[in-house]
Amino acid sequence: MTKTRYFEDLTIGEKFETETYTLTAEKVHEFASEYDPQFIHVNEDEAKDGPFGTIIASGWQTLSATMRLMALIKPFGQNPLIGMRIDDLKFAAPVYPGESVTVKGEIVELTKSRTTPRGYVGILLNTVNLDTGKLVATQKWTCLVPCREN
Repeated sequence: MTKTRYFEDLTIGEKFETETYTLTAEKVHEFASEYDPQFIHVNEDEAKDGPFGTIIASGWQTLSATMRLMALIKPFGQNPLIGMRIDDLKFAAPVYPGESVTVKGEIVELTKSRTTPRGYVGILLNTVNLDTGKLVATQKWTCLVPCREN
């Protein structure tokens, strides 16, 4: 989707799916070392005795992968994904190093601003582990999208 899409071009119920992203062991360690340095993400020996029995990717890394995948498909064309809020965030299952995720989304809400030439788009996003088929994260984004008419 590269054509510029404005608020008026969007419809409730519109669905999309992204490409995939693999959270390699190296990426998991690098991200967690910088942003979430808990033993379950960075220390194999300690992680064996942890709640998952091994290293898992940080949930924040899973969300970062979700953002990357969404940005790459450009659901609003040349208009950027301008996030206003995230609601109902749930981490449903862990992602293990080497596993791949994809994102399935649906527009569930469209609200036009009464005071400015823009609208707010509610998108329900489900991040799915392609290796297991399990839902790993779900959330509702509200994005700002300009209107065609000023």
